[in-house]
Amino acid sequence: MYKEKILSQSLAVRTNVLLDVRKVVDTVRPDYDSVTPYKTNVIEWLKPIIDLTGFSVYPTNGITEGLNWWMAHERRAVYMDLGDYQWVQETGNQYEDSIKYVSIPSAIDGNFREIPNHVPIALDLAYVGSTQVQKINLPNNVEHAFFSLSKSFGIRNIRTGWYFTRTPNLRLEALTHNAKYYNYYAHNVGESVISNFEVDFIHNQLYNKQKTICNRLDLTPSDSVWLATTQDNDYIKFMRGNKDARICLAGVIDEET
Repeated sequence: MYKEKILSQSLAVRTNVLLDVRKVVDTVRPDYDSVTPYKTNVIEWLKPIIDLTGFSVYPTNGITEGLNWWMAHERRAVYMDLGDYQWVQETGNQYEDSIKYVSIPSAIDGNFREIPNHVPIALDLAYVGSTQVQKINLPNNVEHAFFSLSKSFGIRNIRTGWYFTRTPNLRLEALTHNAKYYNYYAHNVGESVISNFEVDFIHNQLYNKQKTICNRLDLTPSDSVWLATTQDNDYIKFMRGNKDARICLAGVIDEET
């Protein structure tokens, strides 16, 4: 039954909101009137896994809006590994004046990997928050980073998000900090979630379910608790440019839960 459910899924990874998280989100009400300086605790919250101290941070409507902003203003060629996040538009190959997009844990298989340290990097952290605590070493060549709670905590429709950059962006500084224009509701939801749950909360809640499902279906658990991999040709439609198929377990985890 679980295999049939997985095979009927789309290629997208759409995760679920756990009951404890729903209860916290439901306490947040829309803020219609405030004009409040933008402040976030996300850098401190992420520190057990990645230390972004010193980066400027701006709110975005999910990682995708942050990527859109970056790609619209990036003048260098953008390239990435085969099978990485399909929304990123490659504009060239690796050469002297280029920047590489990298997702860690990887959108290819949901696993941690080393960040290349010899080229400029734009780093997507979408699956951070769905793994155990494992340190990502941040080399100086990482120029941009992106994070949201859409994948890890499943609150994709609220569009929480953060864009980090080593060099302050003058337009975003003016928009966010001077004009105080940002999505107050999404911001308050995001800050409420990270103030109530540790960065490995989702992993701790779901790891045993991930393990049970993978054992039952002969899949290999990914570092991200929402994902698994397999070389079984029955799952060939989920292959992402390499020998492994990336399987989203969210639907069957929801049934287990």
